[in-house]
Amino acid sequence: THARGEERWVRRSATPRTHAMTSLFYPFRALGYVNEGVPFVEHRRGTEHFVTVSAGKAFQVYNCERLRLVLVGPQGDADITALAVKGDLTFAAHGRDIVVCRRTHRVCVFGGHADTVTALFTFGPRLYSICAGGRVLGWDIGKDALDHLDGKRSSAAKRAADIVAASMADDGDGSSDSDSDESDSDALDDDETAFDEDHDLPRHDPDTGAHLPREYRMPEGFTPTCICHPDTYLNKVLIGATDGRVLLLNVNTGKHIYVFHPNNMLNPSGSAVTCLEQSPALDTVAVGLGNGRVVIQNVRFDRTVVDFTHDGSGRAIRSMSFTTGNQDPLIAVGSDAGSISVWDLEKRRLRTIMPGTHDGAVTQAHFFLGQPVLMTGGADNALKQWIFDNADGTGRLLRFRAGHSAPPTRVEFYGEGLRILSAGDDRALRVFSTIQDQQSKELSQSHVERRAKKLGVAEQELKLPPIRGMAWCEVRERDWANVVTCHAGETRAYTWRLANGVLGEHVLQPPAKMGVKRKLGISNRVGFPISAVAVSACGNFAVIGNEGGEVHRFNLQSGQHRGVFKRPGPPRESAGGQDEQAASNGIPEHERRRRQLNLRGGKNSIWNMADKSYGMDAIEAAKKAPKLPAHSGQVSAIQTDGANKQTVTCGFVDGVVRVWNFGEQKLEGEMDTGVGCVAASLHRPGALVAVAGADRVVRVLDIAGMRRVRSLRGARTQVKSLQFSADGRWILANSADGAVRVWDVPAARLVQTMRMSRDCPVVDLSLSPNMDTLATVHEGRRGVYLWANSQMYSAPGAGLAGASTRVAGVDDSDSEEAVATEDEARETLVELPRLHAELGDAGEIILGATEEEEADPNVNLAEKAEKEAIEDAKKEAGPKGAGSDARRRRAPEPVAPGLATMAMLPKVQWASLARLDEIRERNKPIQGPKK
Repeated sequence: THARGEERWVRRSATPRTHAMTSLFYPFRALGYVNEGVPFVEHRRGTEHFVTVSAGKAFQVYNCERLRLVLVGPQGDADITALAVKGDLTFAAHGRDIVVCRRTHRVCVFGGHADTVTALFTFGPRLYSICAGGRVLGWDIGKDALDHLDGKRSSAAKRAADIVAASMADDGDGSSDSDSDESDSDALDDDETAFDEDHDLPRHDPDTGAHLPREYRMPEGFTPTCICHPDTYLNKVLIGATDGRVLLLNVNTGKHIYVFHPNNMLNPSGSAVTCLEQSPALDTVAVGLGNGRVVIQNVRFDRTVVDFTHDGSGRAIRSMSFTTGNQDPLIAVGSDAGSISVWDLEKRRLRTIMPGTHDGAVTQAHFFLGQPVLMTGGADNALKQWIFDNADGTGRLLRFRAGHSAPPTRVEFYGEGLRILSAGDDRALRVFSTIQDQQSKELSQSHVERRAKKLGVAEQELKLPPIRGMAWCEVRERDWANVVTCHAGETRAYTWRLANGVLGEHVLQPPAKMGVKRKLGISNRVGFPISAVAVSACGNFAVIGNEGGEVHRFNLQSGQHRGVFKRPGPPRESAGGQDEQAASNGIPEHERRRRQLNLRGGKNSIWNMADKSYGMDAIEAAKKAPKLPAHSGQVSAIQTDGANKQTVTCGFVDGVVRVWNFGEQKLEGEMDTGVGCVAASLHRPGALVAVAGADRVVRVLDIAGMRRVRSLRGARTQVKSLQFSADGRWILANSADGAVRVWDVPAARLVQTMRMSRDCPVVDLSLSPNMDTLATVHEGRRGVYLWANSQMYSAPGAGLAGASTRVAGVDDSDSEEAVATEDEARETLVELPRLHAELGDAGEIILGATEEEEADPNVNLAEKAEKEAIEDAKKEAGPKGAGSDARRRRAPEPVAPGLATMAMLPKVQWASLARLDEIRERNKPIQGPKK
């Protein structure tokens, strides 16, 4: 190998960087990652099948029987580009480096490629890697080699190494000058191959002692793309190239055995070889090409057995798999078009084609050994299993695991915070469980798969448009639909049954004749897209608003329209400012009202009905009085209180916040913000509503007193979404620049600005009802990220750097008396959470660290905390108990005298405290003691 100064062949695992612990929220975990488009690896352990997949920067292992998540590997520095598995070892390519893991333990890192590694392949005691630059390297992955790197060499191996070292030292003492020159020349020759040709043993770097890989020279103009091993061909592999050639290589000697030219494989255009697959028949290999053709070639005689075109799309073939055992001889082919075609090799004809198998490229397809079950993985973040047991030979979906195929744009905690609702541009509504990943699912959209199969189109084309807003209520979850969504460009709102995981039976369509009358010169606003939705606290009603300014109420059980929110228009005046009928009779309006009240029965009496001058004119005038929509323009937000008494609506065009009587749909009051309202959040217990304006100011309004109580400044760009905390003390908002800002409402000050990731801005956020977890979705990321609240899990008395407790005065204007922007806290940067918390992260999640400790990545906070606890225990115990108490961790200090702090204690010690009365009642003796 040609060693380069900037390359390190093998590196030990480095200590991960610590996160800044001054942030209000620190990384916890990520949800929704299943398969990130890298070809998976299927392997057997005993009688069970497992599959290793890529999930961004870490790998995951699923049990194929139920597709249950088994374990998650350590997270790397970059996204995984290739995977390989051998026994307990997993090899994951992160850019130019190859990370070697034994189960979840990170053993070492192979670093020798100058470009991104695109393919990994295990064969015998070596790992072969191909990079985008065309280099092919072979790495020794034998037990002794990896144990040496991992520091876990056996005693026998150590004794053997000591004997070899001693014999080499003895030979060196008695060697002559000629012998040393000869050994130097041999070492130079060996350096070119990095392997001893006599014993085929790996050599070591004289400086670091690391194992050096072997580099295989390719023919001129040969850029490798894929690799496979033909059965019964000892020490030989097949390597495909971008020019259509296939090379048969001896991996022991590095000799080029044979080159298969594209003309002999019916590939005169020289299309690239994208994948290779060994068939159950000897000397037969399937070759997938970049033009969508598959060629089954006899490598012994260099002859084509059969060739066919995948699906006519001309897209590149990405994966192929053959059936084995007593099954029909079939081959499944997947391509970039997202479809799977299954061919009968015995009859040499197409058996079935499954369009839209994945919403994107099919990166891997694999038939299980001796079973008619096909597993596929795609770039749409999904794993699927298909079984071919139908009478016509077609396959059906057996089981699957999937996440969002496109980055989600909406996220909300549901219920008590154990489930999360999310939606994105993939036109799917998903629910994620924060406890068990297998409970996460996508809500069905009325037999989309069956209809797509019947029409011969992809499922994506039949799904509803992307969701732009959603609302829910947990009270009536098991009775009827309890989730309402509005979609981009849709004039109807849709209901969902979360308990059943299906689309609801009712569609909320505003009546066609509702709107402003044309007599007033205003067009009838019917057919506008729905822009905002809300569900009442009782779960019986849904309130929807559209871009035309209308707000309607519906009953969720029946789907019937139950009223429209309208504000009174300008009074209709005639000559002299009186009604036409009143003017004709010459009776003043106040006199008519007085005479009307003196009649028996009031305005509805028969005398009043007989004489129109006594009140019938007022009834007619009231019927003819104009009514205007709730807002002049788009309704940007709708909020309902917890008692079904009031409804709050916000207008994006008129900038007015209106409060309505929920039962009568009458206007109770309004507050003009002066700017367009972008988003709103209502704190139900406190009757406060936070409104984000187009001027980057968040206004807190009191809907009971109809006044503004706070103006929160500090956002540099427009706020996209915001939310009140459960206690009403915080307001969290994300803006167009991707930052998350937290305001203290009583102090009217910006507490902190958080940058969650450097290159993935936050799109939406949601705080759990318990305020312990924050959920965010990011641009370009298909997962839902969870963040833990450091104010709930930090050590007692540990304050937040930059937080202020100054109480600001109440302001009712946007003058300088409001909170100034220079009071905002310093900005913090927090990296995205990992898939799961790791054991090595123990030092990273210790809160209350000083800035000096955070700045030094070499400081092990866990060890330092342990040492401090031991020293404190020694001081408290004295000389007698120092030996035993020094090993005990210090108990957490109480927040105040007389209180018990349960932080950092096992759950079994505090879980039963809330049920002490039940325990005492249950443990009471049934009978008194007998004397």
